[in-house]
Amino acid sequence: MNRVTRFVLFLFLLLSAAAAQRQSTSGKASSGAASKLIALKVTGTARYTDKEILAASGLQIGQNAADGDFEEAVQRLGDSGLFSNVVYSYSSSDTGVRLELQLADTDKSKLVPAHFENFVWFTDDELRTALQRRVPLFKQLLPLAGNLPDRVSEALQAILTEKQFPGRVDFLRNEDELGGALTAVVYRVEEVSIQIRDLEFPGASPEQTALLTTAARRITGAEYGRSSLGALAKFDLLPVYLQRGYLKAAFGSSDASVVPQPSPAADAQGPAELKVDAIVPVRPGKIYSTSSVDWKGTSAITTSEVAPLIHLPPGQPADAVRLLRDIENVSKLYRSRGYMTVQIKPDTQFDDEKSTVHYDLNVVEGDLYRMGELEILGLDTQATARMRAAWTLREGQPYNADYPKKFLDDTGQLVPRGVRWAVSIHETPDAKAKTVDVEIRFKQQ
Repeated sequence: MNRVTRFVLFLFLLLSAAAAQRQSTSGKASSGAASKLIALKVTGTARYTDKEILAASGLQIGQNAADGDFEEAVQRLGDSGLFSNVVYSYSSSDTGVRLELQLADTDKSKLVPAHFENFVWFTDDELRTALQRRVPLFKQLLPLAGNLPDRVSEALQAILTEKQFPGRVDFLRNEDELGGALTAVVYRVEEVSIQIRDLEFPGASPEQTALLTTAARRITGAEYGRSSLGALAKFDLLPVYLQRGYLKAAFGSSDASVVPQPSPAADAQGPAELKVDAIVPVRPGKIYSTSSVDWKGTSAITTSEVAPLIHLPPGQPADAVRLLRDIENVSKLYRSRGYMTVQIKPDTQFDDEKSTVHYDLNVVEGDLYRMGELEILGLDTQATARMRAAWTLREGQPYNADYPKKFLDDTGQLVPRGVRWAVSIHETPDAKAKTVDVEIRFKQQ
């Protein structure tokens, strides 16, 4: 290769490198413009808006973003537990990047409500508004899996700290009464004592307020908590209305009003202490009078026998509390005749125009059970023999559920004297044989 040829080749390579450098610089500039996030489109979710998803993703319109940022956003949304699937795609142009998030909402059966047990400084609306600013995906329902419950807990703690309120936020997952399915995520403030000073019942008349205050006296001075107040309303307060004919009375979730008190001393030890007035709203509704009562399904026992056990005088306020007691007395009568699986279900029919109620008492009598085997345990041989001889309910006879207790009341003189006995009765119905085995166990105290 001669000298001229080498010069031309060198010049070509030099120009090519310069052109490549210009192309690379131009490409970087173009790439920089294309990496700016200019739009987000969200599909597949019926619960959240594009704005809420954008806030929860950690992305911002106008920021420079690439695959890694999008993957982190997808991970953040997926970890919440609110979506069963999260997929992203994007397109680039000279103006920037358009991102699309394809979501699939977690099935509603896998979500449970959030309950706030004792955040007495806030109304529910105030708490929800403050939470949604910090946790954009929070909408009262929380997933059974995922980190959203933890993020809500952290946000609640931040809210308390910001307002300089005492306490540490904790939460637990509530199960149903059978210990099975989860029913709620319950948040509460620990390390602070919140005592009930007084109770208020908005919606109640002065007369009703007096009755409710008496019924609620056991909870005055107790620790404030919506769960305990809910139980109080159900088991102690609602009967006040039901026995007076207010058959549609209902109580709302409790609130609290913090009682002003001096600031604690700077060197005070132990948990912070607050007193509150608990607020339990009530909707009494109207008084319903009994129009009539009909029995359905009775055959083993006549209506004339069971009707006197029900105390619902026509034209008088329907006492629903007394009705339940009366139904249990009818059930006892059936069990004394051997119908151990009897069920009595009241069907309530309201006439709102007349403010009356009619009851159909539907009886499912079930099968007749007979006396099975008797076993007496814990006594010496002679006392056991005496007790067996005194037992008159023979095998094969219709079983009488009242008999074992009456038997013990009548035979106390047959057991050894000078000993305090703890006596237990255990009945074992056999659904296949339609018999009831009875075990009476004596134990010295």
